[in-house]
Amino acid sequence: MTDAISLLVSCTEYYAYLKNIAGNHVYLSLEKNELVKTLLQTQAQFPSMDLDFYMGLLDGLLAMESDATENAYAAYKARTELVIDVVNRIAKAHHMEAAEACQMYYNSRVAEAVSEDRTGYYQKSADEIFALLEQA
Repeated sequence: MTDAISLLVSCTEYYAYLKNIAGNHVYLSLEKNELVKTLLQTQAQFPSMDLDFYMGLLDGLLAMESDATENAYAAYKARTELVIDVVNRIAKAHHMEAAEACQMYYNSRVAEAVSEDRTGYYQKSADEIFALLEQA
């Protein structure tokens, strides 16, 4: 993970997958617990760490529980790629930093729909998702 948007989205979506919690809820929890700053600061201090390192960090800091036996968020890899693209577009279009762009995305109704596998929104193109966000 070389950039801040990739870090924040990858951590959010992978944690959502591991804990079986919708990605928008995970990001809101990260934000509420001021862990967005922590992730970005950690990336600056340890730029070569992998996603598993960040999952351990988050697991140690968050009280989110649900290593569920069922998995309603299995499409996290496809969703992660899509959301990174969409959030990069938001950042560029609105001249935002990574955390601001993630906040704009994850606080939207569109992110809520994309976060749920059953809606199929994660299968839409980045163009479609970005257009939906801009219309809202």
